[in-house]
Amino acid sequence: MNDDQKRLEIGQFLRSRRLRLTPQNAGLQHADFSRRRTKGLRREEVAALAGISLPWYTSLEQGKDINVSDEVLDSLARVLRLNEDEHKHLYLLARPPRTAYKGDVEQPAVSDSLKYLLDQMPLCPAYISDRRMNVLAWNSLASSVFGSFGTSDSRERNMIWRMFKLSSYQTMFIDWENLAGSLLGHFRAMYTRHIEDPWYTEFIQEMTEGSPEFAARWDNYVVGCSSQHPRVIAHPKAGLLNLSTHLFPVQDSSCQFLSVFTPDLKDGSVERLAILADQSLKQTSAVLKG
Repeated sequence: MNDDQKRLEIGQFLRSRRLRLTPQNAGLQHADFSRRRTKGLRREEVAALAGISLPWYTSLEQGKDINVSDEVLDSLARVLRLNEDEHKHLYLLARPPRTAYKGDVEQPAVSDSLKYLLDQMPLCPAYISDRRMNVLAWNSLASSVFGSFGTSDSRERNMIWRMFKLSSYQTMFIDWENLAGSLLGHFRAMYTRHIEDPWYTEFIQEMTEGSPEFAARWDNYVVGCSSQHPRVIAHPKAGLLNLSTHLFPVQDSSCQFLSVFTPDLKDGSVERLAILADQSLKQTSAVLKG
């Protein structure tokens, strides 16, 4: 993604936050609502509240090439009521990347030690994913809980694709609406950090054209720096599984993440997950013997 596209992304983000904020929320108690066509704040209102000129703010929303100071970014974050994740997102969009994009190089493989670690968690589903939220490796219980991850070149490896394209996920996850929003917010943050990677442009276009639900949520511009939303699952074999999510970045240059899901200790999820783990182990043993 070139600099022009990145500036357009800043404009889209600022517009989304301006339009979601009412004059009352911004402290404009005496605004004239009779002539108001904009559902949120007007550009001139944001500019005035942030202490910057209207032409300058308009240029920023229109994606023009202008320099933005930290003070201005902080002022806009205050006026637009950005949360911590959104504030970080604005900075990431407005600043050049710390490391230059090196092209579409081959993604690093999951190390043998990490694969070993996955296998040492037989009672907790776990997997390794990359910066694009593609699942690279997993333990047997993860596939028993979340379903087959398909072949190495399959879209089924991508967690965003799975959430929006697998109809079984929309029925299996009891809190699908919030979970999908959390995952998409995390995906947007990852996209911002690797905005020069053309894979994202291709994938986002594919998902926008193939999933109206994804397209609508993508336009809403949800941002979240981490995805630790719990998974509450109506599993077809195990029944109710209430799983907490733990996301750990792998401390090397691979841009990989370890996701581990632990069962609720009081509602019976531990016992139900253990039964599923035992079934998974027996199936794996049968395959190896066969």
